[in-house]
Formats: sequence, C-alpha cells, structure tokens
Amino acid sequence: MPDSTSTTEPTLVPDSNEPATRGPIIWSNALFLSLSPILTALSIPAYIYFSGHHWALTATAITLWIFAGMGITVGYHRLFAHRSYDAHPVWRFIALVSGAAALQNSALVWSASHRRHHKHTDHHEDPYDATKGFWWSHMRWIFHENDKVHDYSNAPDLAADKLVMWQHRNYWSIVFTCNVLIPLALGFMIDRPLGMLLFAGLARVVFTHQATFCINSLCHMIGNQPWSKKDTSKDSWICALITFGEGYHNFHHTFPADYRNGLKWYHFDPSKWLIWTGNLLGLTSNLKRTEAPVRWRKRHDRQLEVYLDRLAETLPEVHGEWKVRVESASQRVEETLTQWAEQLREYRRAVKNGEVTESLRQAVSEAQKAWHHSWKEFMALRNTMPLPA
Repeated sequence: MPDSTSTTEPTLVPDSNEPATRGPIIWSNALFLSLSPILTALSIPAYIYFSGHHWALTATAITLWIFAGMGITVGYHRLFAHRSYDAHPVWRFIALVSGAAALQNSALVWSASHRRHHKHTDHHEDPYDATKGFWWSHMRWIFHENDKVHDYSNAPDLAADKLVMWQHRNYWSIVFTCNVLIPLALGFMIDRPLGMLLFAGLARVVFTHQATFCINSLCHMIGNQPWSKKDTSKDSWICALITFGEGYHNFHHTFPADYRNGLKWYHFDPSKWLIWTGNLLGLTSNLKRTEAPVRWRKRHDRQLEVYLDRLAETLPEVHGEWKVRVESASQRVEETLTQWAEQLREYRRAVKNGEVTESLRQAVSEAQKAWHHSWKEFMALRNTMPLPA
C-alpha cells in the first residue's frame, strides 16, 4: 500500500504505459520500515523488564491499532479508493484522521496508488506487484522512489474533495498528533509517557504496518480463488483475521466496488460490519453490493474453468463424452441465470414505479429456484467426473 514519502499538492499527470522501474532507495522509508520492527522487538521486553507493565499500555495500543487499522480498511480503502459507499462528513473526517494515524501517507496518495494496483494488478504498473516476490509486495516497494507516487490523474474526485485535500495538506501534523502527542498525553496520565510512546506509538504503528502489508503480499499468495483466476488475488480467512476482513481478496479483486470483502454473514469482516452499522445510524449510505446473478455468473465461469482443466487430463475415450455433459450443464446454468437476472431487473423496475405484483414476486422466486436446481446439477458433476489419467 502507498508509501510514506512527503505529500505535495496534486498534479494531474496522464497515465503512462511505460513499465515501472525500480527507482533509487528512499532511505527514510527503508530505514524506518526495516528498523522499527527490530526496535519494537527489543524495546518492549526491555521496558517491561525494567519498568514493569501497566494494563493501560496494552489496552491503548490495541484501541489505537483498531482505530488506525479501520481508518485504512473502512476509510482509505473502501470509502476513498473504491467509493464503495457514501459517508456523512463526520464519518469522512474520522476516517481521514484515523487513516493518517496508520502512517501510510494521505488518503489521496494512498488511493491513487491503490487504484493503479487494481488497474494493473500483477503487471509493471502495479506498485506492489505480487509477481515480484513476497518481500517486494510486502514492503520493499516502499523503499524505492516511484515517479508515479504523486500522479493523481486517476483520482480527480479526491483531488477535488476539500476534506481529503485538508488531510493531504495537514498529513504530518495529524500523524504527529495521533502517534506522539496523544500517546504522550495518555502516558503522563498514568505516569508512563515512555511506555505509552513505545506501546501505543511505535509498536502499534509497526503492527498496523505489517498487518496492512499482508494484504498486498499474503493475500496474493495463500488461499483459494473461487471467483476468478485473472490475477494472483486469493481468499484467505486467515489473512482476514489480521486485516479487519480484507483477506477475502479474490472476491474483492473480482468485485472491487462492493463494500464487502467477506460475502457471507459469517466471514470475518469487521470493516463490513462497521459500514453496515453506520448505515443504520445514518452515517453511511449507498452501500454498493454486487447483484447475486452477477456474482454467480463469475462463480460459474470459474467452476467451468476447473472442470475443463480437469477434463484436459482425462483419458481420450471419456474426454469427449464428459465435455459434452459439462457444456450441457453449463448451458443450463447460463440460461437459468439469465432468466433470473431478467426477472430481478423487472422486479426492481416495478419497485421503483410502485407496481409490484404477487405474480411478479412469484416469477422471481421461480426463476431463482430454476437457477438453483441447474446449479446443483452442475456442481454434482464434481462427484462423478472421471479422475485425471
């Protein structure tokens, strides 16, 4: 995710198709990101050994970690980078302050870089291209100068946003307040200013960094790809646990405008739950959800790929017969899915015009049942398909 170089006024530079090159090292970034985890690992045990521990140190560190981490996921990522929902100015202000507390640059810089990542995933223009290896996508990309770091041509909406630009101009003041002044003030309240700086300042920033960086690295390396194989993104519930729900990354890359990463109610996605709760309170609105037929079409396409790949390895004498069976079942899914989508569109038009009828509801229900039946038959092929030769 975007580096921590200084912010500047936005310059709208046209996108270039030239491959990104590895620029000179930014020593401030390289030294801080390399040494801060080591300093944390040494200083925290030393402080506890010589000064003891106080519950408020850990409690404050965890609280500020959630505050800053959610600022990245709920604010920088889903609100500003992807515009997956709208928010009240109070919500936006809190998201900008908490995102700055994570020390990952302003929302403008972060979002422009992240939009570039989605547009060029796994290619040269991807700032944290996972195909370059774990350490590059995890944090080495931040060590090097990038001539596009201040190219905001893909974020004109943010460059025109007064609140976003206020945060952009005052980024370092917010960083200093959240990461130094507030921990110091809380530390003096319990007579442990150094301890609070170490726990709620340094250690919390380091953990926030490493957790966020896992989205760019681990979420492109471990897990499965139930939605799409067009890039290296993967769904991993393990990664979701340390990234406030961002671990369902294959879903996110397939449907980036959806405010959810974890689709199912039981998927660990506290960012989704917070945004949904904000909607109940009138603080968020226009929560974007990918329609069910659109999602299931992607699942169907992905499962068809799996079937055809498996069939390619079967014996020639059964390959032809099974290919016909798979394609026939796939066609039925396509037909019923199309019918379901059409009925849903008709139903939504009727809702908008206040013309919903019981027969229309029944038509939608029957279309969904027909699709579900065809999908069950399609998926049942997994259990009877011949094994690879």
